[in-house]
Amino acid sequence: MPVLTNPKHELFAQELAKGSTAEAAYAKAGYTPSLKNAQRLKSNEGIRSRVEEILSQAAQKAGVTVERIAEELVKIGFSDIRKAVRWHSARITEEDNPDGGDVLVIKNIVTNTVEIIASDEIDDNTAAAIAEVSQNEKGGVKIKFHDKLSALEKLGKFVGMFKDRLELSSDGSVEFKTIYESRPRD
Repeated sequence: MPVLTNPKHELFAQELAKGSTAEAAYAKAGYTPSLKNAQRLKSNEGIRSRVEEILSQAAQKAGVTVERIAEELVKIGFSDIRKAVRWHSARITEEDNPDGGDVLVIKNIVTNTVEIIASDEIDDNTAAAIAEVSQNEKGGVKIKFHDKLSALEKLGKFVGMFKDRLELSSDGSVEFKTIYESRPRD
């Protein structure tokens, strides 16, 4: 759809595409502020189509595609912290008798070690799954991954694994449910 012939409508659509509320976009387009009229204009088919086109063009320009988004969600959803962090525990037993002779004191010393793998050793998929690496004033280091469960849920919805459903009960209440549907394997 080309630029709208009505300049106020075009400006209104562009403001909506930027994320403005309908009322704010309506005022920026030069109309007298009115929530009712702004909502009515927003529901206009030509305006909706133009907003979709503007958003689509912006996404294409930025290189955003469904495939690219799915790839990024896969990196997060199937990330493995062991590719970014190593940890191990060691137990040392010390036997000692300060006076000589039989052992009087036995110490079990447990040491735990956590090591973050250097950034140049981490693969690209693991690096993409990391949200934050920080170090406190005492030298302690923290690594935080993006929300794996959220990524898996979004991927599940994308592939049709989850179906959202509204259920009406006999008492008139409405319940929102997400249903898991397993699919036979090919």
